[in-house]
Amino acid sequence: MANEGSQNPAEAGLKAVQDAVGGVVASQQRSVGLAQDWAESVIASYRSQAESYRALTDAMRSSMVALERTLQSQEETNRALKESLDAYRNVVESASETQERNMELAQSFFDDIIDTLRSQIESSRALLLEPAAKQQEFFQNVTQEWIDAYMRLLNAPLEFYRASVEGAKNEGEE
Repeated sequence: MANEGSQNPAEAGLKAVQDAVGGVVASQQRSVGLAQDWAESVIASYRSQAESYRALTDAMRSSMVALERTLQSQEETNRALKESLDAYRNVVESASETQERNMELAQSFFDDIIDTLRSQIESSRALLLEPAAKQQEFFQNVTQEWIDAYMRLLNAPLEFYRASVEGAKNEGEE
């Protein structure tokens, strides 16, 4: 115990480096935990949103069937159909604009996460060398997969809208 005060400088330096590396690893683990918790909450939110859009899609399909039946009636029915289609178009355009804004916000957020993770990895690279390079590649791959999945999710309503508008145009021309 009396020897502890006169510890070898190399051992003391190694102990300090080990403590620093332990702190960096603990910090990265907390960051990964926070990112994972956030990602799970975002996924749950988007699942809920997807279910809402699915219900909206089903409602729109039912509405379109009813509208097709009314096309067989008089001029007044045609006027009501046009109003319904205009309202439908406005709803879909509004949803599309909302999705685009959400996509931009999510892209910005993911870019911030990527920048933060890159910054953390770069600062610990000198201490961790090879393990840090592997962690950076892992986080980049995971984050890119999140971004790609989110982009596909966000583009789905827009594609549905485009197909609906094209179908409505074709019906209008007939």
